[in-house]
Amino acid sequence: MKITYVRVCAVHSMLIAVLAISMPANTQAAEPSQASKHSTLCESPYKQKPVPPKQLQAIVESHGQWLEHRENPEFRRADLCQADLRHAKLAGADLERARLEGTLLSQANLRESDLSQASLAGADLTRAVLKDSNLTGADLRHARLSNANLFRAIGDEAALYNAVLTGAQLRESTFERAHFEGADLTSADLTDASFVDTYFYGANLARAILAGTDLMGADLRRTVLTNAKLQQANLQGALLDGAQLDGALMVEADLESAYLDGTSLVGANLREAILRGADLRYANFRSSGLQQADLEGANLEGAQLIKAKVQSGKLRMAILYTAVLDQTDFRDAHFYRAVLIGARGTGTIFTKADLSEIYAPKAQFHHAQFNEATMESANLVAADLKDSNFTRANLAHANLQEANLRGATLAGADLTGAQLDKADLHRATLHGANLASVSGLTQAQLNTACLDEQTKLPAELSRPAPCATAKTKH
Repeated sequence: MKITYVRVCAVHSMLIAVLAISMPANTQAAEPSQASKHSTLCESPYKQKPVPPKQLQAIVESHGQWLEHRENPEFRRADLCQADLRHAKLAGADLERARLEGTLLSQANLRESDLSQASLAGADLTRAVLKDSNLTGADLRHARLSNANLFRAIGDEAALYNAVLTGAQLRESTFERAHFEGADLTSADLTDASFVDTYFYGANLARAILAGTDLMGADLRRTVLTNAKLQQANLQGALLDGAQLDGALMVEADLESAYLDGTSLVGANLREAILRGADLRYANFRSSGLQQADLEGANLEGAQLIKAKVQSGKLRMAILYTAVLDQTDFRDAHFYRAVLIGARGTGTIFTKADLSEIYAPKAQFHHAQFNEATMESANLVAADLKDSNFTRANLAHANLQEANLRGATLAGADLTGAQLDKADLHRATLHGANLASVSGLTQAQLNTACLDEQTKLPAELSRPAPCATAKTKH
């Protein structure tokens, strides 16, 4: 037993020593691949050497034969890892499955070439011409493609983790289900390209051009898209949680059922954008433009729309639970049956908006503009509407029980069938308002308000003395 124990201890000590020696290597291997990391793997005879044109042509031809007859030892797979192929002329070359890790291909002509499933990790393709090339399934991790021409290139399921594509031309290209996690696409042009179900998690797309780009179902979580151009882009069902879209141009973009939880859209232009059923919880729309945007059924819980412009916006059945709406302009917007429980805003503009049947108990709107708004059957129970303007608003059958209407202006408002139980009407202006068929209104409440001879009262209530110090709001 003693001998066995000693042997076990000895083996254990050896294992610890081996692990200690191998630890740095293991740690290094776990890091993302880089061009320098491929040096230990590259066994190409052309490593760090230029390849003469004729020799390069022979290698490509042999590779083509290898693809057709892999069992024949006479033909060999192209292994040009870390070779110097700058300015190489490889237009139309068949380099499927070729080994090109860390290869210098800057300004190379690879037009119409086949690089499907090729190993290009860490390769330098700066300013390379890859127009109409096939990169399907290619490994381009950490590759450098700055200002490369990828016009109409196909790269479905390609791996471009942490690749650098600043200023790259990707117009009309197709990279469906490809991986761009952590990639840098700053100022890249992706106009009319297809990136359906593509992964961009954490990528940098600042100032990128994505006009008309198909990004349906794409993963754009935590991406940087500041000042990006996304007009008429298709983002249906896309994941944009935590993305930065400040200053983005998104006119007529389709974001139906997209996820933008916690997304920053400060100053973004979303005019006529489609956001039906989108998840916009806690999104920041400060100073953004949402004119004529379709937000029907969208979830805007806790969202910030401070100073946003949402004129003529469509918010039917939208959820604005606890949303912050300071100075938001909802002029002519449609809120039919929208939920505004606990929503709050100072100076919010609802002029001529359709707020029919909204559900807004305990909402808080101070100095808001509801003039000429349609608010039939609106639920405003216990809402704080202090100093707000309801001039000529339609509040027929609205529920204003326990509402705070202190200092509010309801001149010419239609309150037919409205419920005013325990509503605070202190210093409220009711000049020309129709109160003839309201319910719950007491003489004590009425005595605190400001009426004139045109105010229509219930038969059982009498007109109080004029409110001499009342201020008419406009």
